[in-house]
Amino acid sequence: MEKMRNYFRKSLARQFVVLVTTFLFVFVIGAVSVFVYQSSLTTSFEQKKNQIETKMKYAQEIERAFNQAFSDARGYLAFNRKEFKLSIFREQENVQTALDALELVATTKDDTQFILKARQFANYYFVQLVPQAIEAFENGNIQKVLSLSENGGTASIEQFQFQMKTYKNKLTEQLDAEFQQLRNAQTTAQTAFILFIVMILAILITIARIMMKKIGRPLNELAKVAEKIANDEQVVYDMQETIKREDEIGKLANAFKKMLMSIQEKEESLMAHNEELLAQQDELEVQQAELEQALEAMQAREKELKRHNDFINGLSNSLDKQEVLKNIVCNMARVMEADRGMIVLMNDEQTHASFGLSEEGVHQFLTYIYNGLHQRLFEQKRPFMLKRELVPSEKGYHEETMYVHDVFLPVLSNENDVQAILVFSRFGGPFSDEDIQEYVGLTKQISISLQKIALYEQSEQARETVQHILNTVQEGIHFVDRDGHSVMVNKQMVTLLRKETIAELEGASYEQWARGLVEQSDADKKLCDYLRAIIFNGDEEHEPFVYHLPQKRKVMQVYAKPLYRNGERQGTVFVHRDITKQFEVDQMKSEFVSTVSHELRTPLSSVLGFTELMLTKELKPERQKKYLTTIYQEAKRLTALINDFLDVQRMESGKQTYDKKYEDIVSIIESVIETQKVNTKIHQFHFQKETDKTTVLGDRDKLAQVFTNLISNAIKYSPEGGNITVRMYERGNRLCIDVQDEGLGIPEEALPNLFTKFYRVDNSDRRRIGGTGLGLAIVKEIVKAHEGEVSVTSELKKGSTFTVSLPLVTLANAEEEERDNYEKYAHAHVIIVEDDEHLAALLEAELKDSGFRVKHVKEGKEAIALIQNEKPDAVVLDIMLEEHDASGWDVLKALKQNEHLSNIPIIISSALEEREKGMALGASSYLVKPYQPSQLSKMILQMLLNKERQGEIFIPMPKEEAE
Repeated sequence: MEKMRNYFRKSLARQFVVLVTTFLFVFVIGAVSVFVYQSSLTTSFEQKKNQIETKMKYAQEIERAFNQAFSDARGYLAFNRKEFKLSIFREQENVQTALDALELVATTKDDTQFILKARQFANYYFVQLVPQAIEAFENGNIQKVLSLSENGGTASIEQFQFQMKTYKNKLTEQLDAEFQQLRNAQTTAQTAFILFIVMILAILITIARIMMKKIGRPLNELAKVAEKIANDEQVVYDMQETIKREDEIGKLANAFKKMLMSIQEKEESLMAHNEELLAQQDELEVQQAELEQALEAMQAREKELKRHNDFINGLSNSLDKQEVLKNIVCNMARVMEADRGMIVLMNDEQTHASFGLSEEGVHQFLTYIYNGLHQRLFEQKRPFMLKRELVPSEKGYHEETMYVHDVFLPVLSNENDVQAILVFSRFGGPFSDEDIQEYVGLTKQISISLQKIALYEQSEQARETVQHILNTVQEGIHFVDRDGHSVMVNKQMVTLLRKETIAELEGASYEQWARGLVEQSDADKKLCDYLRAIIFNGDEEHEPFVYHLPQKRKVMQVYAKPLYRNGERQGTVFVHRDITKQFEVDQMKSEFVSTVSHELRTPLSSVLGFTELMLTKELKPERQKKYLTTIYQEAKRLTALINDFLDVQRMESGKQTYDKKYEDIVSIIESVIETQKVNTKIHQFHFQKETDKTTVLGDRDKLAQVFTNLISNAIKYSPEGGNITVRMYERGNRLCIDVQDEGLGIPEEALPNLFTKFYRVDNSDRRRIGGTGLGLAIVKEIVKAHEGEVSVTSELKKGSTFTVSLPLVTLANAEEEERDNYEKYAHAHVIIVEDDEHLAALLEAELKDSGFRVKHVKEGKEAIALIQNEKPDAVVLDIMLEEHDASGWDVLKALKQNEHLSNIPIIISSALEEREKGMALGASSYLVKPYQPSQLSKMILQMLLNKERQGEIFIPMPKEEAE
């Protein structure tokens, strides 16, 4: 123990470490104790909270199940629907499951009592009350049902609901009590922690006082003794107590005592040395004179170095080429003590700067730069000097003979090419060889500076190119560094931030550029939090953020990408995209869903309602016919809606097909008008035909769909009735059809979006009319597929006019083109897959009479092999082939799965009514037996024509080869 005490007594550092270690030990023990106590409180509370919440969840499930059972029982007794009855007993199982789960977590007497009461009520309700009521209801004894309700049934339910509510309230109160207990315990812990901090501060103060006593006092005594020594006062060293110490202070006191004794002993020796030093002073004065001479030489050198330094600064302080050249020529003139000089870059512009020269002299120098003396620089690439007599224009008022010394210096690039030349003249004296060597070294500095400027200009050009590229991007692009300062933006971002120029945002702080963006958006705090999280917290997992600009009526989406260089994050690139149109489409789709649900449910409700009436009641024949008519009309309405959806889906996927033929538009429109007259009694139809050229190339059914949509819209949106006029006229080489009504009209702002899918004009009158917003989109797609156009003009409260414009053909041209098509495709190769030999012979004869080359095969596998070998232009396929071989469906699937055969048109010829399946598997058309054989040849010819129009090149065989 004594040895340990001596170990610490000999070192202040060890004593300090012991004190600090003791302090840290006490602090850590206390902090850990407080932390453990806090954690235990939190853990205990979480356990109790989770237990109570579990009870609450099961209690709510019990309550929900009982309430659902009550509702289903009332629904069954009210509507006699079987699903309500089944649901009652499903809820009985849910009640029992929830009660079992609650019993597993029950911990209090209240839990046990509630479970007991709930089980008793469940047994009473599900085993006694509900079966009796259902039996009485199904036997038609409504009076007994009412009696069961009045004689305790309703009271028992209300009593249980009150018990349920009381139990849930107790759980809530229990949770509140646990939370209050946690708060009280935390308050106690906080008070203990404050007392612990006060104790720690007291220990720190005690440690500080101990260290001051052990170190400060003896050091102060040593300082006083040292001060007396410095003032040459008599010193009496009396620090016996300090000297006896074994630590660093004691060692310092002993050393100081020995030093003091040594100083006193050597004082006499120093006096002798002083006399010797006085003798040496005279010698030093002599040396001083020599040093002054050296100083003058050094000052001259300093001036020279200053000129060199100015020269270097002139090269490095600017990146402006003209300014650097001016600095070079001026500073070189000072270094060389030249009277005039010039520098010229060997570029296309001959960029230059001069010192002491007139404009005429500069012009003369540039004119003859590649002649005379300068040519020597380009050939030898070494400096040279020239001494010449001054001409009269250079002498001024001097009359005697005078000479000037010119020096020519090349500035060489890294490739040893002359990139600039320097010429300087001096009247005072010649240039030495040492001077020339020095100037050559300076030209190397000039070369480096010129290369740096060239690199800077290249980087500036690259930066400008990048900026131009960014400015062409439609999105707003903004690059900020890790501190939020703006580094690079494009013009779109400048406009978004409401600035005039890009320069206003260069170097702008986060507060400066973000304020304008946040203030004009409707998501100020959320947008600010989004930007801060990415810029300052480095959060790279954020999804794109959408915000609105109400003043500009825009919806913007911003996403961020970090920019790294050598693994270190340099900043963040923000891209602001204008998604206004996409947002509007999403809104229209959402609105479309609600509209469609209404449009589909309305006819379904009518169908179900009238069907239920016909099933449950005996009706007179005329009423049955009326109900069936309504059901039929609503089913047709549903079919039309579904067809609209399917048409849009096919158009968007590019799978919509058109059977185009030469059709007379007049007959199509007259047929549509006759059909639409049935749907209204308050409208008058007028058909004005102002031209005899009414033939177009088109799909009759699809064109009928166009005019059906337009005329039905005219009827729908003129609810007060009036005239509906269809006007047909010729404009140039196009046939125009106007559909005009006298209805509600269309607002001007709605016209640009009128043909957009799901779009409906926002007007209460139109909302009552209904619709899916797909009709006009389908019209536009069909007209576009016929190389036509559709437009609209409208005036509110006065009506609208829709105009369809289609390419016009004459009958003579149509017949000639049809003849050309027959000649062009007459030698196409067709394979018939048919197991009925008589029908196959009939089809083969028809196709050969039409000029086609035909082969017949009976079996599926044989057909696949033949088609793979010969790759025909069309295939006629029967579905019901021989059973032991592949069926027609197998042949169709095999052909469509082969990428080399998948584009061959396939016409299904079958007695089966499975058109939907055939078209879904990729068939081009579907013919149901029996049919006219001539219909088949026309269909194949039309398919080959459409195939060529769609860009798939068809090359018919020459007649000679066909024969």
